[in-house]
Amino acid sequence: MAGPHANVITPPGQYTHCVDRSAYRNVPSGLDAGFPAILEFLLCEYLLGGKLVCLSGGRDECAIGTIVGVEEVGYKKSGFDAIDNDFSFNVLLVPYSVKSFESYRADTSNPSKFEAHKIRDDVAANSPLGWLLKDRQGAPAPLPTPREPSAPPDGTSPVDGYGVLYTWDGSKLVYDHENQNNLHKLWSEHPHDGSAISIPILHCECEGSRVFFICQAMKPFLDLMQGKIPGSPLPGPGEICHAALDWVPFGIGKAICSIIEHIVGGLIGLALAPAAAAAFATAWEAAQAFDDLFVTGPVADQIEVGNDVVTGGRWTWDAGHAGHCEFHPVKTIQKITLPDDMRGPYVPAEPVPGDKQDRINDYHDRWQRELDKAPPPADPRHRDGLTGAQLESLTPAQHEVYVSQQRPENQWRLHPLIDGCAPNGNRDANRDADIDDIR
Repeated sequence: MAGPHANVITPPGQYTHCVDRSAYRNVPSGLDAGFPAILEFLLCEYLLGGKLVCLSGGRDECAIGTIVGVEEVGYKKSGFDAIDNDFSFNVLLVPYSVKSFESYRADTSNPSKFEAHKIRDDVAANSPLGWLLKDRQGAPAPLPTPREPSAPPDGTSPVDGYGVLYTWDGSKLVYDHENQNNLHKLWSEHPHDGSAISIPILHCECEGSRVFFICQAMKPFLDLMQGKIPGSPLPGPGEICHAALDWVPFGIGKAICSIIEHIVGGLIGLALAPAAAAAFATAWEAAQAFDDLFVTGPVADQIEVGNDVVTGGRWTWDAGHAGHCEFHPVKTIQKITLPDDMRGPYVPAEPVPGDKQDRINDYHDRWQRELDKAPPPADPRHRDGLTGAQLESLTPAQHEVYVSQQRPENQWRLHPLIDGCAPNGNRDANRDADIDDIR
């Protein structure tokens, strides 16, 4: 892999899981459950991964391209929505550059030629890595309906897609930081005269810890509001009621149980309100301070629009909005200088020449093989590095690398010759070989 490469950035925040498409559950309505159960599901299940459907069976994938948009922590969020404190960036896949999309302005009399979803379909069909923008695993089951479905003519849920708006300044397309969103919103909220082009991207999220911290802080209170002993595996009265009455036709039994849960939960919640509010506020602020120092803060300081990157992460479909494919969480980012044959004057609406496709696929596959060997980054909450769950999830190749990383001779930080060591009996030979290498 020729060309200069920067250090690998490994965002340590990995708090979510993903679910199989057949196991996806939307947030219950007020007639399906009491508000304490709904809030617990929202905080501790849905936002922590229940809204993320695993693609590729939940395995990590690799993407190569250019960052064309950055969404800092809190981007366009207020109120409760700010509980999502992820740091995100948006990657335009090889072999395209922003200039490639100026071709869609050739005929501004026909807006259908540069409709946001058509551009996404062009990139998905013609970029060798375009499959990352769509669900290539339509079988054995289709994706579920997202929380904010979009329908034609403005949307294409369940895979609506995500994009970054670039506007025409008279000579070139210019980044519009304030408009990065689902494609149907970018298309419906901006002019259809070629002055605004929605560039389809792979959305990449480096996870913050706020949802996780607040779930941990609030769960004991939510258990008490449901009549359960905090942390107990035993079902609460509401769950027992639903098990007994949910069979009653027309949802009457379910509604009766939910109403009782609302009333009981509200009464208990009033008594717990001061303590719960204090715990919520403390967790909210503590998570952001923690992330600024150890998680999203250090990553955000190293990422900017225009960076060429190889990034790896868990490939998922996000049902929380109109539905789009993304990396969530991002696990590795490496800034690179793309080889000259990785980009060019390609028009997204036309196929990339076969030899260039083969070159890009080969380049991607070599990166993918190397990323597949990398263990996940250490969890900053654990002094010993990886958590038990992370250790159990290691593949044989990742386990081999992880074991090698723990050896004393591989514990150097600055350089092996400065703060490194060598196995007994091999110290002089290894040192001489290292010195020869750096000469």
